[in-house]
Amino acid sequence: MLRMTKNKSIMSLRGLLGIVMACCCTLGVAADLELEPVRVAPGVYVVYGDLKPASYGNDALTVNLGFVATSAGVVVIDSGPSYRVAQKLHRAIEKVSSYPIRYVINTGSDPARWLGNSYFKKLGVPLIAHEEARKLMEMRGADQLKAMQALLQEKAYGTEIALPRGFSSDMEEVRFSDSLLQLSYFGPSQSSGNIAVWLPRQEIAFAGAIMQSDALLTLTLDSRIASWIAAYDSLAGLRPRQIVPGRGTLVELARLDADTRAYLVTLQTEIDQAVQRGATKAEIISQAEKSKKLTAFKRLAGYAALAPANVLQALREKDALR
Repeated sequence: MLRMTKNKSIMSLRGLLGIVMACCCTLGVAADLELEPVRVAPGVYVVYGDLKPASYGNDALTVNLGFVATSAGVVVIDSGPSYRVAQKLHRAIEKVSSYPIRYVINTGSDPARWLGNSYFKKLGVPLIAHEEARKLMEMRGADQLKAMQALLQEKAYGTEIALPRGFSSDMEEVRFSDSLLQLSYFGPSQSSGNIAVWLPRQEIAFAGAIMQSDALLTLTLDSRIASWIAAYDSLAGLRPRQIVPGRGTLVELARLDADTRAYLVTLQTEIDQAVQRGATKAEIISQAEKSKKLTAFKRLAGYAALAPANVLQALREKDALR
């Protein structure tokens, strides 16, 4: 007959508990995610994304999300990279507002900004984006979703493609009760269709991908550097009292100038000068790695991984415009 003392029983139970916990980790049970809204101004909030690359651990939430809460309802600015994140965003909103969500605005076609749409679509919330962004979502959405599902595994459960309604003008107004939001398109920046959300009464701007702080910009196949700089200047020309960047913390315009505009101007100038000298692609890449002006941006998160790719994309754009 098997006999077990009390101490041995406790040890066995502890061992069993450890095995169960290990199995749960192996099976990929998602840790709980809690999003904390940060107040920018009365009724205006930001939820900060991670400055590190998208990963399972950070739920691929690498951009800032936001919302405007009024007595007539809530407007969400970017829905996040998944159904799960969008659901958690809704719960975060409910911490500060009991009113319904009236609209979801996608400021661009980055998957971290719109793949959460499927959650809000199930709630019957209207989705809005610029038509150029909507076209990119339609064209690349299936691949973006597949990549997100591979990255997030079970955390991507419920995430589906839910395209927004597109508007084609340079500005679309969202009005309800006494609230006014202007969805402003200043031309291509990180990609076509990137917009800013301007709150004229509060003089607050959600910059989307047009401006960011603390992290190096990511150039995409759709990026247009000169147009991006022009879009930046147009947004800055509104003279916002506060700007919520697409990534990074809330900072003064001077800091955004240093982290966004200065990098774009420096990259464009370095590439233009190298091409004018007749440098080869290999020489340009090598020179960029040693450029004191470009390496000054090593202070920004993601520089080591993104800087070489940004140089290549700037070269591709230069070749395409010839």
